[in-house]
Amino acid sequence: MFRNNEQNMIQSLEKLFLIMDYMVQNGNRVRIQDIASGLDMKKSTVHNFVKTLVQMGYADQEELSTRYYLTGKMHHLIPTEYSTATLKTDYRPIVEKITELTGETAYLTIQLGSYMRHELKSDPKRSVRISLEVGKEMDVMNSALGNVFMAHSPSLTKQLMVNLIEPEQIKLQKQLDNVIEKGYAEDYERLEKEMNCVAVPIYSNNKLLAAIGISGPSYRFGTKEMQQGIQIIQSLLKNKVS
Repeated sequence: MFRNNEQNMIQSLEKLFLIMDYMVQNGNRVRIQDIASGLDMKKSTVHNFVKTLVQMGYADQEELSTRYYLTGKMHHLIPTEYSTATLKTDYRPIVEKITELTGETAYLTIQLGSYMRHELKSDPKRSVRISLEVGKEMDVMNSALGNVFMAHSPSLTKQLMVNLIEPEQIKLQKQLDNVIEKGYAEDYERLEKEMNCVAVPIYSNNKLLAAIGISGPSYRFGTKEMQQGIQIIQSLLKNKVS
């Protein structure tokens, strides 16, 4: 029974991809009957698959027409072409420049599902340094960097909010909404006592690629310095793109 269900699921996936491929290869403005005829499928089968795509936002129907097309949401399914090695090579100069300009620890971080990992770290020339481990996986909860990643993934947010009480959920959602609205995240001693940090997302083709953060002790990296740090990161990222 289980094997039959598994086989049916595989066949359904094959049909779905064939339908999407047909739409793209044939002008992306096609009728249900054309897809059914071209792929030798039942019209009702094609209709059900296309309607599901519409409900999920991956397809839509033309006004005053029986033709359907795949939407721009499909681009979200295309991963970025950056490898971790390329990412580190490209952004190392920026991370080091941030430390030079702010005098604080800067780092480049990537998302790993519900975890994240620092790939680069640049320390200032100070006797006391921030104890951030490069290469170690960390939970995305309770940090500015984590908020950047969660703000761009509603499904991840929903998953991680399950164990929070309602007031905590409301507070976290407000923080995540601010990330999207302002373009950065802030953390006032939330992850670690007497330690503040900021994080700014990095995009590639309008998709979240990674995040750059700055951390410093609260006595010298306060609100004013945090805002200056955010502006420095954003300026350096903008200059890289341009």
